[in-house]
Amino acid sequence: MSEPLRARKRADLLSLSGVATIGVAAGALLAAALRPFALEILGVGLVVHAVGMAARHRLDRQAGPLPGIWQSIYVFCWIAIATLLVLGAWRLFGGVR
Repeated sequence: MSEPLRARKRADLLSLSGVATIGVAAGALLAAALRPFALEILGVGLVVHAVGMAARHRLDRQAGPLPGIWQSIYVFCWIAIATLLVLGAWRLFGGVR
């Protein structure tokens, strides 16, 4: 991997870490106000993540075959997303009260 690509990846990771920290802080500050919308916010986050993950997977596959561990990580992530969406829908539409 070239040094400019490594530098971009490090900058992306640093930027993402900052955004995640801001998100945690905003969640802490707005916890009571956002609590009624928690499942909807979670759903939006899962859908946005899934779209980004699908795009990244497509780009990775265009670059060449993926190592087996990466395939396993993608499968595990899709299973986790589907599980959270099903549990959220079940709770939202009459499951656990």
